[in-house]
Amino acid sequence: MNILILRSSFQTDEFVRNEYAELLQRIENECHAEIHIIGDESIETHGRASLQTIPDAFMIATGGVENLFKRIWSAIDVEMMCAPSRPKTVTIIADGRNNSLAAALEILTYLDNNGMEGRIVHGTNDEIVSAIVEAHGRAPLQGRIGLFGQPSDWLIASSVDRDFLCQHYGIETVDIDLQRLIEGIKDVAQDEAATVAQDMVKRARTVKEPTGADMVEAAKAYLAIKKICQEERLDAFTIRCFDIVKTCGTTSCLALALLNDEGIVAGCEGDMQTLLTMLLAKRICGEVAFMANPSQLTDNSSMLAHCTIPLSMCDETIVRSHFESGIGVAIQGLLPLTDYTLFKWGGPKLDRYFVTEAQAVETPYSEHFCRTQITLDINLKPYLLQHSIGNHHVIIRGRHAEAIRKFMQEHKVKAC
Repeated sequence: MNILILRSSFQTDEFVRNEYAELLQRIENECHAEIHIIGDESIETHGRASLQTIPDAFMIATGGVENLFKRIWSAIDVEMMCAPSRPKTVTIIADGRNNSLAAALEILTYLDNNGMEGRIVHGTNDEIVSAIVEAHGRAPLQGRIGLFGQPSDWLIASSVDRDFLCQHYGIETVDIDLQRLIEGIKDVAQDEAATVAQDMVKRARTVKEPTGADMVEAAKAYLAIKKICQEERLDAFTIRCFDIVKTCGTTSCLALALLNDEGIVAGCEGDMQTLLTMLLAKRICGEVAFMANPSQLTDNSSMLAHCTIPLSMCDETIVRSHFESGIGVAIQGLLPLTDYTLFKWGGPKLDRYFVTEAQAVETPYSEHFCRTQITLDINLKPYLLQHSIGNHHVIIRGRHAEAIRKFMQEHKVKAC
């Protein structure tokens, strides 16, 4: 959840954080919200791209922000805002202090004059937090997801009933022909891709197998996928990635790593159930997720691995080739030894889930498994070897099992 806090130029970010300390802490913790404070003099530092999409809510911290709101609103893609998958109501938070309610009323009228529906959340901290949780909890998954090609041939139990998904969770699915992506990769400018490749090399601890040309081709795939995501207004997507390896001689592993960090939930192999698990993790836990294969199990620990991971989850990254093919670019992420949540939501009608919490005890490396590897201090044999929900599972940084269980109970999803 993303909340944009508006303040006048007469006040500072520090003032807002001190003045609303209790409320902001509760919004961050209970609503899993990411908060950004902005004033007239700091609007440019937020970057144009970050101000072009609608936040989940605006919080009005002071009076005198009406024109600031108008400037931000003028940069928002209102056509995207009005798409069927998008919320129809603009939420404005104002508890009344510092002339915030007065400003919120003016903004609400401005929205109405421009044909947009808005509502003001006003009251005590308890009332504000409850209203946000209620609004956020009604349809945490609503959005638009893309399927680049069909699921991989080996995924024989990972599809989702699309009609059910739309009716129960407000998710619209869009089929995207892989040929469109293949042509898009060819159209990416060499210099633009080279810049992305150079930036990735700078961020990594080292580069092993990939050449400079490999890096540029993987960057082209990233830019082409990102362009289609923007054109189709996608919140998430999954891709039949091995066809890209065979046809284009590159991988989408780098693209998935970067796009997850940029807010577009990205999964591989066309696995719809795991993509929805990742999307739910993002929406209710506020975290990006690592989509991985359970790879080695003991009575005391479980190791999972895959060839892509959001860079923000890692302490360091090493640029590698793709494990199975030896082609293109993959990511070997070195993860911190901290708390994690292992989660999977599945079934054709999303009627089962598994969640548990564990601590990472090792980030090993073996040439026998995919590039990013993590070992958790938990015995998953009883679940995985008898009742597993498919192959891929997701790992989320932090302990989030309680929030996930609450969502599942509300939606009558059965635990494994």
